[in-house]
Amino acid sequence: MTVALTTITRVTGRRVHAAGGASALEAEVHLRCGASGRAVVPIGARGRTVHDGVREIATVVDGALHGLDARRAGDVDASLARLNTYSPMRVGAEVRAACSIAALRATAEAAGQPLFRYLQPEAARVPRLMATTLVAAAPDTALARLAVVPLAAAGAEEALDACAAVHAAVAAALSRRPDAQHGGIPVFGDDECGLEALVTAIERAGFVPGGEIAIAAELNAARDDASARGPRGELLARWIERYPIALLEDRFAALERAPAEPLTRTGFGSLLRVGAAARDARGAGPRGGAGGQRFCGAIIAAPEQAGTASEVLAAFEAARRVGWDTAVAADAIGAEDAAAVHLAVGWGAGMLKLGSVADGASTARWNELLRIDAALARAASHSRPQAAAHRVH
Repeated sequence: MTVALTTITRVTGRRVHAAGGASALEAEVHLRCGASGRAVVPIGARGRTVHDGVREIATVVDGALHGLDARRAGDVDASLARLNTYSPMRVGAEVRAACSIAALRATAEAAGQPLFRYLQPEAARVPRLMATTLVAAAPDTALARLAVVPLAAAGAEEALDACAAVHAAVAAALSRRPDAQHGGIPVFGDDECGLEALVTAIERAGFVPGGEIAIAAELNAARDDASARGPRGELLARWIERYPIALLEDRFAALERAPAEPLTRTGFGSLLRVGAAARDARGAGPRGGAGGQRFCGAIIAAPEQAGTASEVLAAFEAARRVGWDTAVAADAIGAEDAAAVHLAVGWGAGMLKLGSVADGASTARWNELLRIDAALARAASHSRPQAAAHRVH
C-alpha cells in the first residue's frame, strides 16, 4: 500500500512566549513529505497551563493523529474530537484547535499555497472588519470592549487606515491620563463614557458616526447579568438608540455553560446586528443611533478556542442555513499567529474582528490581512486578461 506524502508523522507541542511575558501553546504537525504547520493558541481557562497542553499533545494527540492523511481534515478533526469521548477534560479545546489548525497549515504548505487559498481556491474578498479600540478597565462594566466598524471603506487597506485613525484620536484624547491605557490600548471605566469617547474620536478622525464608521460593543461575559434581558436589555436598547452601535457581541463564557456541555462552547458567541451593513447617517437616530432599525443575528467564533476547525465550519454552515451571518474573532491578545485571518477569508466569513493596533500580536494580523487583500487583488487583475486571451484562442 502506498503511503501518502501528506501522512502525519509527528505532532509536537511547545511553550512559546506571548506579548507581556505570558505563555502560549504552539502545536506543530509534521508530514511525511517534509512539510509542517504550526499554530499558536493562548491557554489559561479553568486553571489549565501551557505545560498541560504540551503534555496532552505528547501523550495523547501525537499517537491519535499518527498515520492519518492530513488532506482529510474531517478525519483528523474527528480523531481529535474522539479523544474526549470518555472525559471532556482529557484534551483541552485549545489543544484540539491548535493541532487542527496546524494540520491545515501543513497541508497547505505541502500544496504550495497560503492557507486561505488552500481552503477556498475561489476566494475573492476579505470580510467586513471591526477592530477593538477601547477595553474596559473595570470588571463590573456591562461592556467589555468597544470596536469600530468601517462601513464605507473600499477595501481592507482603507478600512484599517480608518480604524487606526480612530485609535489615534482616542489615544490622543486620553494621553494626559496615566490610567487611560492598558498595554497601549485605551480603556474606559464607565460604559457611557467609553461610548461618548469613541463617538467623539470618530468625529475627530474626520468620519461620520453611523454613516462611515459604526460601533461594535462586546458584552462583558464575566457578568451574569450581561445578557440582553430585563433591565440590562433596556439599557442596551437605550444605547442603541443614542449611539451608532451596529453590532452587539455576546461571547459565551464558561460560567454560562452547563457542566456537561463540551468545552468547545467557550469559543463561540453571538452577534446581534442592528440595521443594514452600511447605514445611511441621515436616517439614523440621535448621534447616528439605530433609530427604528431591525435586528438580525450572526455567529462569531474564536478558532483558537473553539475546538477543531471542522467544528467551527459546521457551526458556520448551520448558521447560514437559518439565515445567520458568520464572523471570526481574531482578537486574541498575546501570540502573533494570523491563522484566524486566513480561516476567516478561506471560510468566506461575513465579518472579521481584529484586536487593537496598539497590540503587537494584533498588528501582525492587520498586516497579514493586508497581504491577503493584495493577493486577492492581484488574482482578480490577472484573471481578466487571462479570460480574454482564452476566448481569443
